[in-house]
Order: sequence, then structure tokens, then C-alpha cells
Amino acid sequence: MKKRITPFIFVISLICMILACSGDGSSLMKSVTGKPGETVVVISKELWSGDVGDTISRYLSQPQLCLPQEEPILTVVNVPPDAFKTFETTRNIVLTRILPSVTEPSVTIQYDVWAKPQVVVSVQAPDEAAFIKIFAEKSDMIIATILRAEKMRLMAMYAQSKYKEETISDSLIKKHRFNLNIPRGYDIVKDTSDFVWIRYESPLTSQGILAYWYPYVSDSAFATSSLLHKRDSILRRNVPGALPGSFMSTEKRFIVSQIFKNSGNYSVEIRGLWKVEGDFMGGPFVSLSTLDLAHKRVITVEGYLYSPKYNKRDYLRQVEAMIYSLSFPDQKLNDKINEMYLIGEPLPKSGDSPGIK
Repeated sequence: MKKRITPFIFVISLICMILACSGDGSSLMKSVTGKPGETVVVISKELWSGDVGDTISRYLSQPQLCLPQEEPILTVVNVPPDAFKTFETTRNIVLTRILPSVTEPSVTIQYDVWAKPQVVVSVQAPDEAAFIKIFAEKSDMIIATILRAEKMRLMAMYAQSKYKEETISDSLIKKHRFNLNIPRGYDIVKDTSDFVWIRYESPLTSQGILAYWYPYVSDSAFATSSLLHKRDSILRRNVPGALPGSFMSTEKRFIVSQIFKNSGNYSVEIRGLWKVEGDFMGGPFVSLSTLDLAHKRVITVEGYLYSPKYNKRDYLRQVEAMIYSLSFPDQKLNDKINEMYLIGEPLPKSGDSPGIK
């Protein structure tokens, strides 16, 4: 005799089956929509056309640093609250709330509210003046949060086997003891004992990854001037231009650098513009120089872009995501050495040396 399954038991069984297939159930959430860098600001038309909207636009649409032509750091789309339902799966969302009932101005960050991987920034205040003040004070944090989410989305995609060029990754690990997640379509142009050039070419765009390393012998190796001097000397030998005698170098007038820890390793990021000595080519670059203590070396990985006919912001962020995938198979040894030398020491300010002897 067959057992009769009640509707309640059937529903519970179905839910369990779905959750078993999806882990914690998060895979049932919709994927984010919108173009790279697109940020929806949910705000009334009246507020958007006034000082509040001007403040939001001034900060979120400010020019991206170190691009040859001006482009906004984010692409802002203002949406009235009654139309938000259509946009709730957008990748980056800024919610605004100005009501007298708000007791204290605040900015909160949430992730994966209506879709994933999504970032939702909520800004609230009791009046317009308080909103403008809190938004100005927290603008750097808001922008950094959104940009980090943009980078993490790309990094997660490039790490997937269906997008990743496994042959490049395997070669870098086997020959040089570091890994990068490089998408399919890229090729290794040059590979020596201390330099690798990886490139993707299309008729109107060139995206490249350069990696080079050298012994770590002094704290001064991480000074911006030292990193740029080393960059120019290495690129002069290894990255020729199209014309005889031409080579890639650095445009020194546009340089921005910052010191931080990346995956536990002391690192310096430099953004700027490259040029070709002896020719009329150029474009933006971003580099990441990291202390690999396990091998007593400084390794620099940088992404560059040549795209004279297109906007460059999103192309540059693609190569940025690639260089930030830098990892070491010997990271556990790096962690032990870092703990030995850096416990209790504050991270140096920009321009300082790392303080490792």
C-alpha cells in the first residue's frame, strides 16, 4: 500500500531539496544587473534637483584619478522611490532618507539585499543640511565601498575556471612562484627569469599585465621614487615601442600612491600614466608592488591600457582586478615571517619605508 504524502510534508520536502542543492539558499537570489560602475541613487526628483542632489553628484561623479581624459569615478543614475522596484537588482545602490523622525544622521552598508553580489548604501538624516554634512564626511568611505565591490566582482569572475586562462596561471606558479587570475584570450608575450609580459590585443584596444621582481635589500625599495625608477629601468629593457629605439616609460607628472597590506603582505599601489619614449602612445596604468618575504623579493604586477578611441575607466578596472589576484603558494611562510617582524608595529604612512630589517 502506498503512503499518502500530505501537502505540508510535500512542501517541506521540496524546500529541503532546494536548500540542499543551493547550500545556504543564497544561490536562489537574483544576479545583479547594471553596467560596471553604475550606481543607482534612490531620491525624489525635488531633492535631486536641489543641494542634496548636487552634493551626491559632486562626490559620486567626481573625475577618476589618473586617466588621460576626464571620466566619472561612478556612473550615477537617479531614480525616484516609486520607480525603484525596477532597479532593485542594480549592482550598486544608494538609498536616501530625509525625515524629521530620523534622530541621528548615519550611513550604513548592506550586501546582497535584493541581488548578489550587491552593495547597498543607506544615508539618512533629519533634514537637508544634516544630510549634506554626513554625505560629505562619509563620501570617501561610500566611494571606496562601491569601488571595492566592483573590483571583487571582477576578481570573483576571473577566478572561475570557465573564465580563467589556466595555462598562464600554471606557468606562473611553476616557474616563478606566484599566481595571477588572467581571463582567457590573454597570451604571454615575454617570459624571462625576472619579467613576464601578458597581453590581450584587439584592433582598437590593448590591455597588458607586466610582472617583474628583484631582491629585497633595503626598506627604501618601497619609496615611490625607487619603485618608479625601477619601473622605468625594467620597462626600457623589456617593453619596446613600435618605432625603433622607442620604449615604455612613466609620465611623472601624474602619480598617486598608497601603502597598505594586501593579503597580509606589505604593498604599495601606484596609479599614473605611461608613455612611449620616441613615439606618441600612452595611457593609464595601475601597479601593485608587494613584499614576498618567503623569497626575499619585491614583486611588482601592473596593468596598463592603450585605448585611444574608447573610455578607459572600466578597461583599467579589469586589469586592476587581475593584478589584485596576486597570490603566493608560499603565503603561509610569508605570514609567519610577517608575524615575526611586524607584530605591534603600525603600518607606515605613505612615503615611509616598511620598517623591516
